[in-house]
Amino acid sequence: MMLLQQIYQTLFAHKLRAALAVIAVSWGILAVLVLVALGEGFYQVNVKSFAVLMSDTQLAMNGQTTQPWQGLPAGRSITFREETARKLVEHKEIDAVSVLYFKWDASVTDVTGRTIPGYVRGADQYYSELRNVRLQQGSRGINPSDMANHSRVAVIGWQLAKQANLGIGSELKVNGVPFTVVGLTQQAEGGSAFGRREDNQVIIPSKTYLDLWYAKPSQLWVKPHEDVSGALLRKSLQHYFAKIEHFNPADPNAIWLPNFGEDAKFFDALLRGIQTFLGASGVMTLAVGALGVANIMFLSVTERTREIGVRLAVGARQRDILNHFIVEGCLLVALGCLVGVLLAYGAVEGLLAIGLPAWLGIPEITTWSLWLTVGVTIILALLAAWFPARRAARLTPVIALSARG
Repeated sequence: MMLLQQIYQTLFAHKLRAALAVIAVSWGILAVLVLVALGEGFYQVNVKSFAVLMSDTQLAMNGQTTQPWQGLPAGRSITFREETARKLVEHKEIDAVSVLYFKWDASVTDVTGRTIPGYVRGADQYYSELRNVRLQQGSRGINPSDMANHSRVAVIGWQLAKQANLGIGSELKVNGVPFTVVGLTQQAEGGSAFGRREDNQVIIPSKTYLDLWYAKPSQLWVKPHEDVSGALLRKSLQHYFAKIEHFNPADPNAIWLPNFGEDAKFFDALLRGIQTFLGASGVMTLAVGALGVANIMFLSVTERTREIGVRLAVGARQRDILNHFIVEGCLLVALGCLVGVLLAYGAVEGLLAIGLPAWLGIPEITTWSLWLTVGVTIILALLAAWFPARRAARLTPVIALSARG
């Protein structure tokens, strides 16, 4: 208690110096937490954008053979058939399959006949889950009833809905046939568009699609069993379609089976790198704050040399002097941490209130970033206080008393 009273008196007597130390630490804490919060928001929103790449779902697309096989020439186009694609679920490696159709030049209009810049996708009830299509509140996707009844319902992209001023319950026409809008996609749609912007799509039940156009599937999305690797799934798909469509199973171009795993690793590493860079920038600011505390503590020792000499002369031990300056430094840093954390939460709330671009996401101060920042600060604080304290404790009474105060 006596030690804390002495430290309080010292800090009160040197208010400006103490305030500068607290400001240095709090500014460092503020910089670290806000930058890491921005990095976390950026990471989370972009991870959602690449959700399909980072999942186990496999895309399969039509291709063309590059090798002759069993008397058949190279250069044959390989196209999927729905009946054979649906049978994939009979394999133990596969949990679900979504069969998709595309019509890029379909006529999409509103009820007045005004053309809407969109394209048509025929999809089944599995599409939304496998492609991670996120819908706005009050929306629904294609369901089994829509498929069974050949329903004239549509899920449309948010951009198309905005341009045409469409909402849930609105009507649009595809090649003159009216469809009721039952779902709207969210603006930050998951996954990549694979050549076409998905914010202008019109998704209708594939059974209804085939009522309008005779077509073969353009894409398959295949969800493997949880214990099946991507490499094993691709090999299984390659052999399955090779047997049915009669092409060399080793022909890499007969069907296109992109390996999203490598791309996912790259994007995840890139996003984590950006997040780490922001955090490292904040840590550098925090280190500068700790150096400021160290300088202030060294200055404190220099200014109070005669005081230290008097205390040593009247019986104070070196350990007492050491403890005094360490506790003093730690108190300053603790106060700076508290102020910095409060300011960081206030800054994040302020950014949320102002509004940030969608690509930056929602900044979030995570528990791990908070504890890591406080932990690093404690270490820097001990180092910042230790060396000035050790210097003060090693002063001899004669030298300390002869110093000019």
